[in-house]
Amino acid sequence: MSARRRLRRLVPDAELIRRRAAGEPLRQLAGDYGVAHTTVGRYFARPQVKTELAQARRQLRAEQAARTSAWRRLEPAVRRRANEQAAREREEHKRFQLAWAERGSRWRPPRDQYETLLNEHEAPRRPPTRADRHNSFDEIAKRVVAAGGGTQAVIDANELSTLKQLADTIDPAILTQAFANDALQLPQPPLALKPRPRPRRLVPDAALIRRRAAGEPLRQLAHDYQVNHTTLSRYFARTEIDRQLQHTRRQLRAQRRARTAGRRSAQPPPDSNHAAQPHN
Repeated sequence: MSARRRLRRLVPDAELIRRRAAGEPLRQLAGDYGVAHTTVGRYFARPQVKTELAQARRQLRAEQAARTSAWRRLEPAVRRRANEQAAREREEHKRFQLAWAERGSRWRPPRDQYETLLNEHEAPRRPPTRADRHNSFDEIAKRVVAAGGGTQAVIDANELSTLKQLADTIDPAILTQAFANDALQLPQPPLALKPRPRPRRLVPDAALIRRRAAGEPLRQLAHDYQVNHTTLSRYFARTEIDRQLQHTRRQLRAQRRARTAGRRSAQPPPDSNHAAQPHN
């Protein structure tokens, strides 16, 4: 039998603290650092490491808040640029269609090759779209956004340093899609719980006493009468109801004894032909 592989000794670093503060599980960290998850758990249980972990969490929250604040200031400008760009493209496309229609209204077959070349040269040119103007940064950002990435993923993929540089480099239409992905990744508020229907007030009757005296459980009776089983328990604990319950139980026992005696008396007597005969 081969000896079990000895695990490496944990060599912590600042990245370990930061990854744990970001919420990565212990088993994932243990696998990356080549140690058991219990080793990582004992390491994070140290008082000094707990202090560093709390400080790293506060720092991450502060960075997230600063990034969110910066994006909130930048987002309206980016969306305005995207809307202006879309409106400009619609206007250019409309002018192109009108120019093409006007050319078609006065078009005539060319008389020679030279006139054919002139017609091609004077034909309206289709305006370039946003996709035609995309650079390598836009293509990378487009792939990241299509995969569900947000603004931070676009920054990391393009290795850009500042938010202003990102806003000036990437197509604003792509950034608006990144904003939408960021909104989807935010923790959603819990749905309002639907108020539970209030149990009805108990309306007892003679059948309730009789069914309980016959041995039916409280929960079954509570379901049928649409009340809580504790309500039935308090009802049957009343002194007068307890007397009625005991009286009904005695009545049911007497009725069962009477039915049993009636069945016994109704049985036919044993046949004399089948009586045991003496042996010779």
